[in-house]
Amino acid sequence: MSYIVSFIYEFIYFFNEMAIYLVLGYGVAGLLHVLFPDSFIRRQLGKGSFGSVLKSTLFGIPLPLCSCGVIPVATSLRRSGASKGSVASFLISTPQVGADSFMITYSLIGWVFALARIIASLITAFFAGMVINIFDKGKQEPVIDMNTQSVKGNNYRERFSGIIQYVQFELFGSIAKYLLIGLIIAGLIGVFMPDDFFETYLDNTFLSMLLMLVIGIPMYICAAASTPIAASLLMKGLSPGAALIFLLAGPATNAVNFTAVTKIIGKQSTAIYLSSIALISFALGYVLNFFSAYFGVDNIIMHHHHDVIPFWLKITGSIILLTMFIWYYVHLFTGKRAMKKEIKPKNDFTLLNVKGMTCMHCVSSVKKAVESVEGTSAVHVDLEGQQVQFSISDTDKITQVKQQIINAGYEV
Repeated sequence: MSYIVSFIYEFIYFFNEMAIYLVLGYGVAGLLHVLFPDSFIRRQLGKGSFGSVLKSTLFGIPLPLCSCGVIPVATSLRRSGASKGSVASFLISTPQVGADSFMITYSLIGWVFALARIIASLITAFFAGMVINIFDKGKQEPVIDMNTQSVKGNNYRERFSGIIQYVQFELFGSIAKYLLIGLIIAGLIGVFMPDDFFETYLDNTFLSMLLMLVIGIPMYICAAASTPIAASLLMKGLSPGAALIFLLAGPATNAVNFTAVTKIIGKQSTAIYLSSIALISFALGYVLNFFSAYFGVDNIIMHHHHDVIPFWLKITGSIILLTMFIWYYVHLFTGKRAMKKEIKPKNDFTLLNVKGMTCMHCVSSVKKAVESVEGTSAVHVDLEGQQVQFSISDTDKITQVKQQIINAGYEV
């Protein structure tokens, strides 16, 4: 019984400490969605070696896309003519840290570590992109015309009016399950791992960093969900450098997406992609360990800043985040029941098989792609069945619908 009570305490502690920061992070992410849609990002990422890699890195940092949600966007960038290096930079920087995960890092570990996480993501992504472009120099980049006739626009008013739906179901929906898993793992670490575990059993900086790299690369975990796990391990004596490696490698790489990444940028570039993450994360891990030892660990793992946030504001954040969890899972349950009734092939409906959908962000992207074609209506996306059903007034436009789904980064 004592273990259960301790676990509940640890779970509530992490939940309460990060809630208000996560909510604020999603607010920033929602504004970024209004100001910088995917179409704007595609236009900005040209073929220039240095410029495209730099832009991809900078655009990727604030966007709150997980390691699965970034794949179709990267596919779309590649098809629109972006270089392999710029696409690789985007694939690395985007899932490693976003507005939401930055705020969580600040809340649980401190502003110094949060800043180090951003700098490390910038360096890793830029280095990998530049090296890939050097090895891929001179090769012709495929360019696909992303413009299709009879496609509806998506102005600022439309995006702003749907900001709550976007934050709740695309952003939060894509990480809700993994965030919950991360909190549970953090709670279990807090209960069952001894406080002196790393000093007693793994008192070797290189081995602890290597362990975090080996665990992080194949693990399917998003930037937000990995943060409470890293914070819990830091409390048990893990070095800041090893924790940074986990936060860099975990979100940017996972076994599930290796095939997709290879398909987008090729085997050689994927090898450089993984090697760059391993090499640079190790180097930056050592730098962070030196920095924290020189200036003091308290400057890296700062908890006293929590006192700045009033208790009532923390509770408000926790209530909002809990409401988001409940809203998401109720919507998920009712949506599945409705989907079983509504997704039925009929003579007046078109049913397409769509490959590559992995999360709620993908569902929304495919739905928007279909709805962007004039004359479409009653669009329903089945994530589990990998299908989309819709009604269309002119069957000759089905080809345009397929092209819009392909442009979004999926296969039809």
